[in-house]
Amino acid sequence: MAKINNLVESVRNFFGWGYNYPSFSSPYEVFLPGESVNLVTPYSALYFTPVFRACNLIANDIARTTCYFENPTLERIFRRPNRFQSKYDFMRSLTLQCLLYGNSFALINRRRNGELYELVPLKVGSVSLDITGPTPVYITADYGRVEPENIIHIKATLMEGLWAMSPINLCRTALSIGLQQENTAQKQLENGSFSNIAIVHPSNISIAARQAIANDYAKNHAGSKNAGKPIILSENVRIEKISSTANEPGLDAARKYSVQDVSRIFGVPTSYLSETSGSVYGSLEWSGRAYFDACLSHWFQMWASEIDLKLNEEPYFDTDFIARPPFAEQMAALRTGIEAGIMTRNEAREYLDLDDVEGGDEFFQALNLGQGGGSTNLGEDTSEGTATGDQINGNS
Repeated sequence: MAKINNLVESVRNFFGWGYNYPSFSSPYEVFLPGESVNLVTPYSALYFTPVFRACNLIANDIARTTCYFENPTLERIFRRPNRFQSKYDFMRSLTLQCLLYGNSFALINRRRNGELYELVPLKVGSVSLDITGPTPVYITADYGRVEPENIIHIKATLMEGLWAMSPINLCRTALSIGLQQENTAQKQLENGSFSNIAIVHPSNISIAARQAIANDYAKNHAGSKNAGKPIILSENVRIEKISSTANEPGLDAARKYSVQDVSRIFGVPTSYLSETSGSVYGSLEWSGRAYFDACLSHWFQMWASEIDLKLNEEPYFDTDFIARPPFAEQMAALRTGIEAGIMTRNEAREYLDLDDVEGGDEFFQALNLGQGGGSTNLGEDTSEGTATGDQINGNS
């Protein structure tokens, strides 16, 4: 096996490929598993399920959209960017990194003759931008200084045009509220009940007695193992509920507001991030179109413009499966267009990705939409001098 590996490396060196692969590391070497979720970072924000859902939804939709190139070399490269990744994995990972950290990078690896060979994703945090010289230069941990034309740089929220800011860091306050709500709900679940009650004693008792009652309640009625145990009170002791946002209705309302914040940050409709039982078909369809127009279309344009800038061709993204309305609505619209003489049957079939049919290039127009060619008696006197009233009265 060692001889085979050496032979492969010799072949690579013979053809003169410009870069070797970096030493890919486990994500846990970049992200600390024990990191507190109270500190909102691009990684810890994924603990908040709406953020996880929004980021993965956008990244997956961008990655699963087919892109076409006229250049066969680019077509081949994006079908298999490198030895380790498919097009889906490559675009998904870079888009997800960009959503979290604001920037993601891939090295454009070329042969020494300048021919495009592969696209290699770069690790999070391993790239910086040097703008002290006459032209910007990327500083990479694995390849040193790399010219901008050899780096695909996907950007999220631009501040100065060259380097983007992380949406997570920019909206840290809103996301920290959501994470704190999740932590509060978890602690209350561990305690077996909500801590928004007060045990009211009719008389003035000492601090020690109050602490003893609180400890007794925590021992016998708190925690999941004590759930359902009855509380027996005596001496006119009563329990009152304290109004607090930490109770179940308050947490639910606060969580809905946090989901709305995540929706505003990433442009994903709230119906995609939370319960949709109250939504109807029309609102869901509108949400899907809004999701494409206000969110996905911007990411497609970011990818297209960066590829065009660095590889000299703007790809075509086939977004019909995302943007098209339901099949029944398509058929109704196409039928209207054919009957009105706006489009031919073959043009309608092309929209549906169907082959042409004989005679399908002729225009048709429904009879009820035609101008008509017959004569009318509009404006002519056809009574022959006899009025209807005269006939009724018996006059001739």
